[in-house]
Amino acid sequence: MPALMFFSAPGETLVHGQPSLVREGQTAQVARLLGDRLNVSPVALQPQVAYPVSYPVVLRRAKVELTNQALPALQPLDAATLQAPVWFLGYPIWFGHVPRVIATLLTQTAPSPRVIYPFATHEGSGLGQSVADLQRLCPRAMVRPGLPIRGSRVARAAPAVDHWLQPYFDQHVTQLKES
Repeated sequence: MPALMFFSAPGETLVHGQPSLVREGQTAQVARLLGDRLNVSPVALQPQVAYPVSYPVVLRRAKVELTNQALPALQPLDAATLQAPVWFLGYPIWFGHVPRVIATLLTQTAPSPRVIYPFATHEGSGLGQSVADLQRLCPRAMVRPGLPIRGSRVARAAPAVDHWLQPYFDQHVTQLKES
């Protein structure tokens, strides 16, 4: 069974280029949709020091963390989640990269996944440099093609999610037939 983990900062986020207060982050919404498709409960990655609600303040913190290559401490995760050989891993794109919370997960947890399926929300940058970040942070893992979802289009993401998942389901069915 795969693990489905995501980081999504609650509070203000960009919607059509403007900061808007949201109850559920855009990446969390995609994770919920993926969880329904995979029949897996999404696990939220929670930093020990929560990100602020204000979008400009979040950006300032994220920029400092990126510049300093910080590794923000995470709340503990269930060992069974971390031991899954396949991780569906979601995050927003911040300054073209994965949030440093993801770097913490990939550098400070063991064992590392064998396969990563990345999905990201953005407002125009696509996956940015995040796939290269994942490959650098977790060099032993096979990083599969990622799914970029424009944050302002999350409510209409189901067809893109289904299309992106099809190779995973095809491979899973083939493995079941071979066993």
